[in-house]
Amino acid sequence: MQKVVFVTGASRGIGLATVKKFSSRNWKIAGFYNQTQTTETRNVNWYKLDITKYESIKEAFAKAFSDLGRIDCLVNCAGIFGYKDLSGYDEKLMDEVIAVNERGAYLCTKEVLGKLTEGSIVNISSTAAQVGSSDPIYAGTKSAVLGFTKSMAKALAPKIRVNCVSPGATNTDLMKNYKPERVQQLKNMTLLKRLAEPEDIADSIYFLASDEAGHITGTCLDVNGGYVLR
Repeated sequence: MQKVVFVTGASRGIGLATVKKFSSRNWKIAGFYNQTQTTETRNVNWYKLDITKYESIKEAFAKAFSDLGRIDCLVNCAGIFGYKDLSGYDEKLMDEVIAVNERGAYLCTKEVLGKLTEGSIVNISSTAAQVGSSDPIYAGTKSAVLGFTKSMAKALAPKIRVNCVSPGATNTDLMKNYKPERVQQLKNMTLLKRLAEPEDIADSIYFLASDEAGHITGTCLDVNGGYVLR
């Protein structure tokens, strides 16, 4: 029987690359999107989802589970930047970034408990959680995801493995607000002298979900081209 993966933030960037990676390995995919879905990938059932609202998560996940009959992996990939320093954040934007990046991962994980009885969960953290960021709220949410990953790895072992991937600067539309000189600076600060492509991150997500990572749980896989060494 084909394995099934649920991917949030699946219609663009790292999420879409992840959908394509799992599809190429013949998994069935429940792809959850907020605004625009894509039709360019096979093996995908698409579901509209507002990850900031628990009722929306419950409804979308229930429909996906009913359609596909099982879940073997959850990838919590939905995420946003505020593109602000702390003084630039108002309460509304702060709540939105926390709701998407942090609380969304919590609630999606909560919702698959009982349905995901064996398999894996992969969360997305960031180098910002390790070295800080000009956007401190974003960095804070990604630090929280790392702590959540370790906590859930302990709670769900031995049947469910929980890990996260920590990308460095990645060539997605989340980079759109960076000036060209800042992008070049990020490349220069990276040992491999380039931004990650979404496919670089998707490959790592798939690895952690696969049986090849069968003895890995509670860890964070750095995929940053040498931007951060630890």
